[in-house]
Amino acid sequence: MGYFSYEKSPRVRLPKLTLFVGQEAPPIMWQDDRPGENPFTAMLFQQDYTHLRVEEIRPVGGQSSTNRLLQCTGTAPGSGRVEAMDVPRTGADQPLGRLDYEVLDNQTADLVYTGKLIHWRNSVPATLKTPLPLLFSASSGAEGHQFGRQQFLENEGPLPEGLYTFLTHVDPEQNSVKAANKLGERAVTNNYRQGIQFLPMDGSVPKYPAWGTMRVRLTQIKGDTLGRPGGYFLHNSQKGYSHGCIEVGKTAGGVDFFNALLIHARSPARRPKLTVLVTYSYPEQSTRGKTKVSE
Repeated sequence: MGYFSYEKSPRVRLPKLTLFVGQEAPPIMWQDDRPGENPFTAMLFQQDYTHLRVEEIRPVGGQSSTNRLLQCTGTAPGSGRVEAMDVPRTGADQPLGRLDYEVLDNQTADLVYTGKLIHWRNSVPATLKTPLPLLFSASSGAEGHQFGRQQFLENEGPLPEGLYTFLTHVDPEQNSVKAANKLGERAVTNNYRQGIQFLPMDGSVPKYPAWGTMRVRLTQIKGDTLGRPGGYFLHNSQKGYSHGCIEVGKTAGGVDFFNALLIHARSPARRPKLTVLVTYSYPEQSTRGKTKVSE
């Protein structure tokens, strides 16, 4: 048999894993305590992929070891079990150990950013025809500084933890690409207006690729600013990093965040303001999501 544990506490068995939707757990180790086993006879098997995504990071302990390091992310509310199975060349699969899990809905905000994903959980546009929950890829922080513990670094670290809000109307001065192009550089610099803003374009290419084509300003209402000056946005550039803002992209199914936000803005049921909770699971939590255009 064997057991699951956190990588940082390998001797402490992990009987159950509890996560929020979109939250990534600290690296989890599967430890196989069968002596002398072939490392290629064991593989991890998950009974139900509805609520939890499990990805193998790497083997642990060298070529002769069957230990594995896993990355687990909550994807929908619910519970289930991850099992380690022995898959021999002949005979039936043999269970080696199990990890029960529960994934919860973080009900403290409309949207929750956990480092690699934004979960839009409340006030989702009713006309948006797509399966829920909505989990958008997202990144924050400059390259080399994309970890939760570096959120205090001005212009380099990810967005500080806390509760933020943004207004959901379309900025009347930047309500189209044409209007943004008329403003030119003023559309992106020294611009403190609230609301959803279109940004200048050169045909189908953004004139300011570091910003992308759309953005909306965030206002922190709870939490420590960590001495940083603010001026943060949600924006849709595709470079894989930011200087403190949240770069937000699409869901795994291809739903674009700002397309969904515009649907909400034009809906009769629009809420004038939405909240965003920023929370990192642990100090080494990566804040580098899959937002780079080449990924």
